[in-house]
Amino acid sequence: MPKCALPNDNGFLALVETSVESCSGVIVITASDYEYLMGFTQVTAIEATAVFSGAFSLVFVSGFAMSYAVKMAVKLIKIL
Repeated sequence: MPKCALPNDNGFLALVETSVESCSGVIVITASDYEYLMGFTQVTAIEATAVFSGAFSLVFVSGFAMSYAVKMAVKLIKIL
C-alpha cells in the first residue's frame, strides 16, 4: 500500500498519515508492490525475441506477397 513520506527535522524521510493524493513529498510503496509493477513494465528477453522475430517474419511475408502480386500482374499484362 502506498504511503506518503516527508523529510523530518534531521533530513530523513518519515512516513506521515497524509493521503497519497495530497502528498507533497515522496510516495513510497512496498517491495511486493514494486515487483508487481515491474512485472508489467520490464521487457524480458523472451518478449523482445518474440517481437523481433515476428516483425522480421512480417517483412519477409509482406515482401513475398508484394512480389507475387507483381508477378501475377506481369503475367496478366503479357496475356493481354
